[in-house]
Amino acid sequence: MQQLTFPDVGEAAVLADPAFSSNKRRPLHRWVNWIAGFSADFVASTIERYLGSADPASACVLDPFAGVGTTLVEAFRRRFGTVGFEINPFAALAARLKLACVRLDLARFEAAIATYDRLLGEVETETDAAYRANGSTDWEARLPQPASAPPRAFRSRVPFFSPPVLHKVLFTLDYVGGLREGDPLIADMFRLAFGATMVGYSNYTYEPSLGSRPGSGKALIDNASVRLPVVAKLSEMLADAAELQTMLGRGAQPALAAVHAMSFFRAPECLRPQSIDLVVTSPPYLNNYHYPRNTRPQVHWLFGDHAARILRQMETESFGTFWQTVRDLPPIALHMPHAGLGERLAALRDVSPGRGAYSGAGWANYATTYFNDAYRFFRVLWPLLKPGAHAVIVVGNSLLKGIEFQVDRIFADIARMVGFDAAVEVVRSSRVGSSIVGTGLRSKPRGARAALYEAAVILHKSASHPDGSV
Repeated sequence: MQQLTFPDVGEAAVLADPAFSSNKRRPLHRWVNWIAGFSADFVASTIERYLGSADPASACVLDPFAGVGTTLVEAFRRRFGTVGFEINPFAALAARLKLACVRLDLARFEAAIATYDRLLGEVETETDAAYRANGSTDWEARLPQPASAPPRAFRSRVPFFSPPVLHKVLFTLDYVGGLREGDPLIADMFRLAFGATMVGYSNYTYEPSLGSRPGSGKALIDNASVRLPVVAKLSEMLADAAELQTMLGRGAQPALAAVHAMSFFRAPECLRPQSIDLVVTSPPYLNNYHYPRNTRPQVHWLFGDHAARILRQMETESFGTFWQTVRDLPPIALHMPHAGLGERLAALRDVSPGRGAYSGAGWANYATTYFNDAYRFFRVLWPLLKPGAHAVIVVGNSLLKGIEFQVDRIFADIARMVGFDAAVEVVRSSRVGSSIVGTGLRSKPRGARAALYEAAVILHKSASHPDGSV
């Protein structure tokens, strides 16, 4: 693909590796591990390339698929205005709190952590002693009972928490509930710490998708501390909030710092036309990864009775949908003219005929929906960008039933239909999932060696282009 040289870039900074793993050690970014994220270094290099000489007071950075806020944090730290959209409420909570912690009363937060540590220490000591003495029968009889209860609609194949761990979890939720009236921001910090650590002391595990420990060859957790991992996470959050406040000043904030817990397709309800200078984002990949399932426990435990509605909304409004929701539908038509893509979708539709939902026809519906949403995404994005603005979109290629889809190149083509200039830079020549190429859904193309890679699709809204009509 031809590389474009944008007129206002000059000596462009080299884009960094987008792999999220480095975020696990970085302040603010380390609060929640997010498999779908990208690195703070990548965002920093992108901001440096396209906004290095911009006035932070008048520039705004957008992430339409904000996740846990990597783009937003890096823009915020540099005092740029920033706005994100994230349909997953647990991820949106994390992103919002990372920006809001600049307003946190650190002394009160530290005191709340110390009180929780002391009270839950007492609960855990009594719980562990009773459980050791009585085993699995009647061990709770003489213990104080929590006021909180597990979410009513939450179900799991094996008990999500063992009985003594559940006892500790419910007392943790009691404590968080008591914080809400006094300081909702501190209460939300505790909620996030619980959500970020809960799988670690549960009978489930990320491998990398969420599944039961027995299903991954691991033993069930009979008993574990809840207090220690929650306090450790809260202590990280306290230290990182203090560092941010030292850097920016307590309460300091750009003119715009917002996280909208909704689909980006609703962005025109929230953003003015031509208000965005730079977009740095990564939409869901064409891999049928079931993002809602991976955080279903957090949605149920943190959002209670609203969980069922939230999860349905995530299923129906997410970018690209899921194979299970479209596999049995009649053939879905492509919404834009693209001969090469149409040919690949037709070839996919012809794979394994007669296998019903597991034939290529179902996967063709899934892929078609994905690219239709990409077309819709670029049409929503266009009017929000200022003339001369850039968008950097990280995506990976995909193998579906032996047919490769170079998503980066297809995205660039679709963006050009909308009016953007477009170029592609490969930023990672191998990614997670490469080891299973050649198996199942990711079977290799016949006679070819296909590797999974990641690329940045770089868009430019020319100041001379009159509009984005198609």
